[in-house]
Amino acid sequence: MRQLVVAILLLTLALALPGRAATSYGRDGPYAVETVDVVWTDAARQRALPLRVRLPGAPGARPVVIFSHGLGGSIDGGRAWGERWASHGFVVIHLQHPGSDEAVWRGAEHPGQSLLGAASLDQYLIRVADVKFVLDELQRRHQNGDPLASRTDLSRIGMSGHSFGALTTQALAGQRFDVPAPARAAAAALAEPRFRAFVAFSPSARSPQAASQFATIARPFMSVTGTADGMVGLGLGVDPSLRRVPFEGMQGPGQYLVVLNGADHMLFNGAPRRRDGADPKRDAAQTALVAEVTTAFWLAYLADDVAARGWLAGGAAAAIGSAGEFKRR
Repeated sequence: MRQLVVAILLLTLALALPGRAATSYGRDGPYAVETVDVVWTDAARQRALPLRVRLPGAPGARPVVIFSHGLGGSIDGGRAWGERWASHGFVVIHLQHPGSDEAVWRGAEHPGQSLLGAASLDQYLIRVADVKFVLDELQRRHQNGDPLASRTDLSRIGMSGHSFGALTTQALAGQRFDVPAPARAAAAALAEPRFRAFVAFSPSARSPQAASQFATIARPFMSVTGTADGMVGLGLGVDPSLRRVPFEGMQGPGQYLVVLNGADHMLFNGAPRRRDGADPKRDAAQTALVAEVTTAFWLAYLADDVAARGWLAGGAAAAIGSAGEFKRR
């Protein structure tokens, strides 16, 4: 009996900790999640796009988050994030990009060379076009009464991605590119006004001087990275300090930076594979923190949840504590 009383007291004290236990962002939400795999075809580009859609068992039309995987990834990318977000009421669409997905390296004679070839400007532009097609197709299907699309609220859509998917997210958010005058209009057209908010896992810039490219991003944006989020082999990746640059260049409200101590690049994939030197206990704790702060972000900016926005203003920094760094503006 005494042990039970002590346990209740400890739980009561934990719930009283400021900004931490009064929220549900750190655990699965109230909704069961149905997972549906489909393929949508962009006839104009003769391009078939695999999608994994996570549908929450929630009433009414739900906010939407689109997730773009990293180089060599698939619709399994972002699994940990998508499962958590969907359980809190978001329709999550994981988009696979042929030409920069896992098919590039699986079975290839020289997988590394194949991956390097896929890390191109052409594939970057194709990825942006893929996302815009999904938005157009959602709207078309919604108007035609498609059962899946009818469960989405197209006035509340967010964009997210990891690594190459983060670069895709940055372009859609409005990153400005230093290009010759004739190409400026085309570069500006990459931005997508239908998105209300963005989360970039392992965002990046080419140099500290590139911060000005992000000054035009005014919508809510969360950058998530780690102190070991650097080179990833094959000469790909950037110094971890450059993952901070997008946030440092942004100037609008509702913009956040999360940096976790020791977190490496593949942790932010959301479907981490075994890595040299990985610490399973730390990985689990860091994954939980990322799921928590990003869930609160989507609730704040896609679901207009006042409590979630207040938690981001105060409780999020306390939740991360000594595990990393949290900045906001």
